[in-house]
Amino acid sequence: MKQIITIHYIGGSTMEVNKTEAVNELIRLIDGTFEANQFVKLPNRSGQDVYINLSLVTSIEVRSI
Repeated sequence: MKQIITIHYIGGSTMEVNKTEAVNELIRLIDGTFEANQFVKLPNRSGQDVYINLSLVTSIEVRSI
């Protein structure tokens, strides 16, 4: 089953994460503990990386499709 994560940021913007490796890494981080102002590096579909500042995230929604 594939999962999609929607990240909601301060200010109302959102970002959808659906690359399997990125979803798994983000779920692993959510299940653990992390430091304030920590940037998380996730792979995106174009083969590059995206950096997410977890201190700017207000909520994370995980859906299975």
